[in-house]
Amino acid sequence: MNSTNQQGQLHPKRYRLDTAANLYPAIRGRKRPGVFRVSAALTQPVQPELLQRALTTTLKRIPSFSVKLRSGLFWHYFVHSNDLLLIQEDDSNHCLGISSKENDGFLIRVRYHGCRIAVEVFHSVSDGAGAMVFLKTLIAQYLNLLGHSIPPTEDILDCGETPDSSESKDCFQVFADSSAIRSRRKSRAFHIKGTLIPPYSLNTIIGTIPTKAIRSEARKYRVSITEYMVAAYLFTLERIQFSEAHRHPLPINIQVPVNLRQFYKTKTLRNFSAFVTPGIDPAQGNYTFLEILELVHHFLLYEVTEKHLRTQVAANVRSIKNPLIRITPLLIKNRLIHLGFKYLGPSSFTSTVSNLGMINVPAEMAEHVETFDLTLGATQDTNISCGMLGYAGEVRIFFSRVIEESHVEQEFFSFLVEQGLPVTIECNKE
Repeated sequence: MNSTNQQGQLHPKRYRLDTAANLYPAIRGRKRPGVFRVSAALTQPVQPELLQRALTTTLKRIPSFSVKLRSGLFWHYFVHSNDLLLIQEDDSNHCLGISSKENDGFLIRVRYHGCRIAVEVFHSVSDGAGAMVFLKTLIAQYLNLLGHSIPPTEDILDCGETPDSSESKDCFQVFADSSAIRSRRKSRAFHIKGTLIPPYSLNTIIGTIPTKAIRSEARKYRVSITEYMVAAYLFTLERIQFSEAHRHPLPINIQVPVNLRQFYKTKTLRNFSAFVTPGIDPAQGNYTFLEILELVHHFLLYEVTEKHLRTQVAANVRSIKNPLIRITPLLIKNRLIHLGFKYLGPSSFTSTVSNLGMINVPAEMAEHVETFDLTLGATQDTNISCGMLGYAGEVRIFFSRVIEESHVEQEFFSFLVEQGLPVTIECNKE
């Protein structure tokens, strides 16, 4: 393969996978699809022919999403494709694995049903922030084709412009700089058990809360909405573990993605996130909700800083740059990455909470978009995941799971109701 330029491109048709993206091809499978979903409900039913035209235009503007995965001797890499990516009708099973055979090799799906437009993304392509830019741009282009003029913004790209090479840049290596490396080993964490549902299916439950109500509740304790929700989730999981009468309760840890763009200004639409893992150790005794809330608040204040996150990124970057790793054949490398993931990955955390924050769009778009959604693809490693975002005066909380039992969501939303928060529930199955 040809030499790289500063944007990490091999040549105009090939891209190196970014530092985070190298993980997913090695670990993906039926139990671990590595797919997440962002979607929006419009005020009018979607016209498929216009959505197809909008998608084709959007992919030309954002070429880093129009890629297919290839395997070299030492590394996976992306090949840009001008093939036509066809939209698909949506169904109730979201975030299934994206097979190269069933999707013509593309690593994203664009789906529609009724008034909804959804983009499902294999995590090697982008993170939640990048995918949301793609979705907003797609919707803007679709509305423009309907005759509505949607102005471009920082998060809505102008499809009449030439793609910016900085949007496909791997920023991890620059961000890592020469930071020291922190140990990544953590003890085994508590996992939710349950009856696995049939393969290639996913159960989801969505809870909606007025933004004013949850913001007021969080401010009462002088914490952020994310801190409040993570603490509520930890408190819920603590209740569940104690109800199962474990003789030796395990730590309960929540993996929380952090958007690194807040620390390093960049236009990249590829992966640029790190993780922090607040948690509690019930072996030390029962925690009250206020104790958990205080722990989460101070943990995130301490961990979500540029210096601490640099050290985490530095460990990942240096492992990729290791000369021995670089010359190891891909087949062996995949096995090593898979083993490392089992050693350092989901065994050390109980679940994930990803908050995309408040979703903002121009008034010209807002009048045509009722809701935005985020769904994380749950895996059989932890069985349940949680995503959340805010839009149009509401915070929407999305639980996805690969087990039949819904006791975690029931316990979580019941706790929020106990705190006086009005919660509206919807789900994808009877």
